[in-house]
Amino acid sequence: MNLSLSYNWIKEYLKTNKSVEEFVKEFSLRSQTIDRFRPIRPPFRNVITAKILEINPHPNADRLRLATVDTGQGKQTVVCGAPNIAVGQVVPLARVGAQVIDQDGTTFEIKKAKIRDIESDGMICSPRELGLGEDHSGIMVLPSDTKIGKKFEEVFDFDDYVLDIEVTSNRTDAMSVVGLARDAAAVLGGTFLTKLAEPKLKSVHDLPLGINVKESKLCPRYNAVVMTNITVGPSPLWMQLRLIAAGMRPINNLVDITNYILLEYGRPMHVFDYDKISGQEIIVRLAKKGETVLALDGQTYQLQPNHLVIADSQRAVAIAGVMGGADSAAYENTKTIIFESATFDPLATRKTARELNLHSASSDLFEKNLHPESTFVGILRAIELTQALAGGQVASPIVDIYDQPYKPKKIELDLTDVKRYLGVELKPSEIKNILTNLGFEVSGSARFKVIVPWYRAYDVTASHDLIEEIARVYGYHKLPVSLPSGQVPVEVKDPIFYWEKKVKNCLSGLGFSEVYNYSMVSEKLLATMGYSSAPAVKIDNPLNEDMVYMRNTLLPQMLQNVSDNLNNYQTQKIFELSNIYIPAKTNDLPKELLKLTAAVVDEQSAVFSLAKGTTEFLLKKMGITNYTFKSTDDNCPIWEAGRCLDVYLGEEFLGQFGIPKAEIRERFGINRGVALVDFNFQLLTAHAKAENIFEPLPEFPSATRDMAIIVDQGVAWGDVFAKVSGIDNLIVSVNYLSTFVNQNIGDGKKSLAFRLTFRSPERTLKSEEIDRVLLAVEKKLVQLFGAQIRK
Repeated sequence: MNLSLSYNWIKEYLKTNKSVEEFVKEFSLRSQTIDRFRPIRPPFRNVITAKILEINPHPNADRLRLATVDTGQGKQTVVCGAPNIAVGQVVPLARVGAQVIDQDGTTFEIKKAKIRDIESDGMICSPRELGLGEDHSGIMVLPSDTKIGKKFEEVFDFDDYVLDIEVTSNRTDAMSVVGLARDAAAVLGGTFLTKLAEPKLKSVHDLPLGINVKESKLCPRYNAVVMTNITVGPSPLWMQLRLIAAGMRPINNLVDITNYILLEYGRPMHVFDYDKISGQEIIVRLAKKGETVLALDGQTYQLQPNHLVIADSQRAVAIAGVMGGADSAAYENTKTIIFESATFDPLATRKTARELNLHSASSDLFEKNLHPESTFVGILRAIELTQALAGGQVASPIVDIYDQPYKPKKIELDLTDVKRYLGVELKPSEIKNILTNLGFEVSGSARFKVIVPWYRAYDVTASHDLIEEIARVYGYHKLPVSLPSGQVPVEVKDPIFYWEKKVKNCLSGLGFSEVYNYSMVSEKLLATMGYSSAPAVKIDNPLNEDMVYMRNTLLPQMLQNVSDNLNNYQTQKIFELSNIYIPAKTNDLPKELLKLTAAVVDEQSAVFSLAKGTTEFLLKKMGITNYTFKSTDDNCPIWEAGRCLDVYLGEEFLGQFGIPKAEIRERFGINRGVALVDFNFQLLTAHAKAENIFEPLPEFPSATRDMAIIVDQGVAWGDVFAKVSGIDNLIVSVNYLSTFVNQNIGDGKKSLAFRLTFRSPERTLKSEEIDRVLLAVEKKLVQLFGAQIRK
């Protein structure tokens, strides 16, 4: 969590003589990182305080008005278009010659000018024009007791710095001014100043207030108090400047008090208008079906039955932990209020905020699990500030609903463990002093008994957490450095990772591009491929209808990738190496299987050979030999008959490649030739050999002959390949070329074309020798398959 806070504000709770530079360096070393610090120096010049005496309409413009202001040295007329201008306000006035900030952040000079034929002697400024924030919705209104005619930078203290602090998510105690000051006092050797005084709690009235927490698990603690005789107006400038430094927009004293406590104590607060709460009763309950809330952001939100709300006797008035409702909010005419300080379940708050797509500074803190003990501190500070800044008086007892009060956690710390973990010997008194300064209560000698303060209860749970605290306060940079001793373990290569990298490099070298698809698919996509969704794992709470099933094949998404890219790329080579998910037994997690799938897109006549060549190259690179091709069953629902080959190693099925059926290609909108390669990558790696076997280059040339035979359509190319390869030692390779089916060939027949390569390691072959082997091949094919040799 990132915070921007005034350094002077932190020093109100921290007694230290360190400069801001020293503070930033040392605090970043031992506590939270301060990314940068910057001075608060007014970028404006010649701006004074003035009081609005009179307001008249502009004769030539409906949206402009003429303000007569008292500068302390006389009266001036200023043209102003701000909607919040009012008689009696004390405002910052930029006189002629003053320098202020425009909307682009650049400085410009105020000049006497005529605006719609009326001369203006200056400009009443908004916070943005003074460089004090981004608010440009209206003029900046100063406290009514501000002296008139004084230089603006002299009336208020601008000698300060803004610290940009990055607080780790486990340290909710440090997400505030007080928390940072408390930690800084411990790690930097300063003094933590407990500033909160007990406010006047005696009720001047006895206004009824009922609190009914129906969901105590979702709301462990709820504090509330009624205050009356409230005067709503601008907050003092010192408060406004601190809020502006933190990136917040000052609104009025009541809203600013809640935001101030949010920053000061890390305690979200809310204010209700007492007179708008029906029955003067607050009910913490779950939302009713169909219930809505008009929130402070002006949007109406449809609530679900799992959303926690703050309600009165008639309706929901706030979304618990997220945002208040506009119908119950305090406005300028509010006289009696209810201050709320509560703790809400972090998971429930996060879920509500996410489902409503509604986030706020309060919900961000509640999601990090605030401790219930902080609620009462927040209510006391709210009373104190309201009494001082809004004239409020307590009108009811403080209601405190706290069913399960906090019981301090105790941890035992063996001092020998401190030395063993940190490598440095600290005196027991040093360790005790460090922990005590952090707020822990310590007793014992060789084994300390440590009581954890409530604000560290969630992140300090065991002795190792205490040792970590000791280390950071002592200084990680001061711990001794030593090289590791002992034998360096031998790196064991994971074969899956090794072959993943190697295969990806190989395919990249062939011109393939890797694709990444979601692990979830839609029922529609599976059906387009011709698959049923029954064997797939169904997701109970899918993100959308396109992500209902965990994929059990990569093929549909691969064809979808081809289709999506076809308009721009008429030839494609893509692959994906990812897991598929196979359903397991009831209540077991699905089995994950690593698959390699590739697609080649080109002319219809070329894609099968490209897929076959890719397969052979890949298997060769993985050191897999002695594999065989077998024709896929012609009844397969996705492959064209006779246009798919299964790859076997012995009796083990490794994968297949082929051309998908025309109707499947048509459903995907693919009008080009496409072939797919699909392998069980885990099986490939199990049989792969990383050793490179080198053979000398052939001494004598090779010769090739093409052969075409007509056989029954049931004859598998893999069987033909196996028989031909072993006929003679002069045959060094047999490569499939094509399959052709035509009426002229005959019913139930097909033509297989293949290429034979001949070579002898001893001599250059003569034509007679090659012809002799070809004749033997022809006889064998006729004998085994009833083949007819095509001439």
